[in-house]
Amino acid sequence: MGVAFFASALPVAAEQASRLPVTLPSGVVATPLDQIFEEDTATLRLRFVVPKLAEPAALYLANGEQLFEDMRFLCDIAAQTEFIGASPQEDGWRGAVVTLMSAPLEFGLRDPDVVQVFEGFVFTMDGCDWDDEEFYD
Repeated sequence: MGVAFFASALPVAAEQASRLPVTLPSGVVATPLDQIFEEDTATLRLRFVVPKLAEPAALYLANGEQLFEDMRFLCDIAAQTEFIGASPQEDGWRGAVVTLMSAPLEFGLRDPDVVQVFEGFVFTMDGCDWDDEEFYD
């Protein structure tokens, strides 16, 4: 795991820095949770809490294009910070699954009161592109 994911100008321990909220291109704030490296599928799972997903009046969830661009942004940042000095492909990583959830959940659990959105990406030389060939749980 990288230690500089979402770096801060303040002197914060690396573990704390990796959990600092990040403002997405849409202006919505996402707080990183644990990152999971699935070696058997060469997939990096990036998980974020986005409380705005639970706010129906905000319509953030209804704007699919904006939601997708925010998720791609998170994938691009991870690809740049997790694989410093090499491309993810050179390190043997195929892609990432970005998960946004309205409240924190343990990996693999579902809760009908928590909105979760998943999107799969492949790593390319230009960053992250939508993975239209895979289905991720």
